[in-house]
Amino acid sequence: MTQLPIEPELVVTTALDDTVVVLRLNRPHRLNALNESLVTALETALAEAVREGRRAVILTGTGRAFCAGFDLKEVRDDGGRRQIDAQQRLAEALTSLPIPVIAAINGLAVGAGCEIALACDFLLAGSDAEFSLPEVLIGTGMGGGTSFLLARTVGRVKASDFVLLGEQITAAEADAIGLVSRVVEPDHLEAAAQELASKLASRPPHAIATVKKALFRGLNQTFTESLDAELTEIRAAHFHPESVALMESFRHRSTRT
Repeated sequence: MTQLPIEPELVVTTALDDTVVVLRLNRPHRLNALNESLVTALETALAEAVREGRRAVILTGTGRAFCAGFDLKEVRDDGGRRQIDAQQRLAEALTSLPIPVIAAINGLAVGAGCEIALACDFLLAGSDAEFSLPEVLIGTGMGGGTSFLLARTVGRVKASDFVLLGEQITAAEADAIGLVSRVVEPDHLEAAAQELASKLASRPPHAIATVKKALFRGLNQTFTESLDAELTEIRAAHFHPESVALMESFRHRSTRT
């Protein structure tokens, strides 16, 4: 088996303050292409963000790419099974994380790179970003829950156009089909992500966690099931100490106006 080179820190973690942390994929020599080690490092960093009480995470890439998918040049002696399992775990970690994750797309988001961005809560794209899901071009299938998330994000017809052709699209085209939250100038991308993260961090964390969970839960429920689940969630949130304080403050403001 080919000996792989020892790589530097695979995920660079930068705490902006007590509430917001930036996780930067750090394999620029491979356009931040995923391998098992990078996925494990990212899973660890996400879990650590929760343990440290962070309220928002910014996920971005080092260099000129967000992530160029899985590293197909690495030796795989199991038909790619470990890579596939790693990607599925990462998608589950991102979508189930109780804090919001902002994908700041700098440059290329290809294959699994596009797919992990889709599993985030916000997709901010630099105007020079480019997206593609080229699985059909290399004879494979989608991963990371994309078969579930993509059509629910952009609609089945637009999803078919994007995936079945496998062609690269620009940030403006991604914005037009609803794939990204917003597009900003490349030199403003990190500042825009930090501004959004700060806004999210100012919201009650238990409410953010409840609503994020509800959004993903509701993707696969009937309307009646969603109503029942919402009732349980609202009752639980209503009696949370922070909610009680916020509602009391709101009532006082309403009385004075």
